[in-house]
Amino acid sequence: MSGILEKFIQITSEFSRIQKLPQPYKDKDDNFPFPRQLRTGNDRYITISKSIDQLIADVARTMRNNSSLKSHFAASDYLALVKQAFGPALAKVDINAPTKNAQPLLAEVEKKVSEMADRALNDGGREYAFGCTLFTYDDFPEFEIGPARFEPRLVWLDRKTSDGCWVKVSDNGLIKKFEHQLSDGPISKTIKQRITQAWQGEILKPQEPSFENRYEDVVLKAIDRCPYVCSVKVPGAGGKSSKDKALLASRLALTTISLIWESSSKALDGINLHFDREMRNQYLLSFTPEGLILGSGTTSNMPHAPWTNRTELENFFQEFSLIFRISGEAINWLINPTQEHDKPKLLNVISQAMLWFHDGCREITDIKAIVCFASCMDVLASGGGQKDICKLINARLGLDESSPIHRDGLTVKEVINQIYDDGRTRFVHGPMKFGKNVWKNKLGNDWSETRGLAEWLARMCLINSMEWISANTGSDNPALLLTE
Repeated sequence: MSGILEKFIQITSEFSRIQKLPQPYKDKDDNFPFPRQLRTGNDRYITISKSIDQLIADVARTMRNNSSLKSHFAASDYLALVKQAFGPALAKVDINAPTKNAQPLLAEVEKKVSEMADRALNDGGREYAFGCTLFTYDDFPEFEIGPARFEPRLVWLDRKTSDGCWVKVSDNGLIKKFEHQLSDGPISKTIKQRITQAWQGEILKPQEPSFENRYEDVVLKAIDRCPYVCSVKVPGAGGKSSKDKALLASRLALTTISLIWESSSKALDGINLHFDREMRNQYLLSFTPEGLILGSGTTSNMPHAPWTNRTELENFFQEFSLIFRISGEAINWLINPTQEHDKPKLLNVISQAMLWFHDGCREITDIKAIVCFASCMDVLASGGGQKDICKLINARLGLDESSPIHRDGLTVKEVINQIYDDGRTRFVHGPMKFGKNVWKNKLGNDWSETRGLAEWLARMCLINSMEWISANTGSDNPALLLTE
């Protein structure tokens, strides 16, 4: 406490100093283009110096590190809370007795931050919506994976015009809450009709600027031409933390769906959030030594997952229902780890392994993808490296380390050595080992075949580990994934 109190003493002393100088105050050596200010309420501000701004950031970092709510607020979220609390409190400081004001200022800031944090955590959370691509069909029935809900966009639009609205934005831009329901949903029927027309390819007639028109514009830009919407409900949290968790949940839910296909990376080439990627043309230009100009074109990614017979796809959803359930629980753990969970240790393992697998599938460079897939298996093997990955493969896939798994006769042990040591370890740690060059020119080699093997093994280990967790409901010991 004495450390943070000292920061408040410095803040009040510096604030007292600059208030006695011509306003608005600005440090001569401050590269920030405008005077630094804090809101005090009622559209008023106080000017602060660069030093005060930095000290407030120090205070915010200390308070967040000491808070039990750290997982709910990103560093920028907490800094915003602290600055919001500082403005009104600092404006009341007696500039003639700055040192005496430090302790009361600390108490008031802590009280205000606690109140705002509690309000954010108990406001019911937020539901994020992302346009996404999934299958060749645009009317696949809605389904859920943990907190992520997937719906055809017209189904989603119907829901958002009927799930209630109790708030209104006033003319001055402030949000006012009411005790009674104001409308059927956040999207009005008029806006719904215009959005539907736009999705049907019609050109909308311009309207006078209004908040409703702004909502229409936001929906059309966020969903765009995507046939599906992924909605994620995130518990109360800071703005950046909440958004980041929603995106992470969506990406891992899409990765879960991709496990249906033997090549998950190929499936994820067409399963995307509009927020992350949309299909576009890519053009390549090259010249031969003889002076010939060559051009070629490709697409950045596919518009949907590989075609699958509809009945077969529905059967896959039944077959992978347990995988979807365990993955959903892991995603729920990831966005709200402080909540009570039946098997937090295993869910921690699965969520982190899923994240590595997602990044491996999305990675452009083959050797970096191998690092991700090796890390996915390493997480499932409790971080035990090659030896324990072989144990994991034996326990979950029924293949001992001497089993051949390659057409050239390579065994599990040899393939894992190629993935983990030749690929992952040497790329992560560099070509030198004990002063000797152990990699030579391998960095530029073709790693695509090793990448394919690494993805196949990581996918199988991930699927079978989740099946084991589903079958062993009473266990929360990740080490048991390595046993038969």
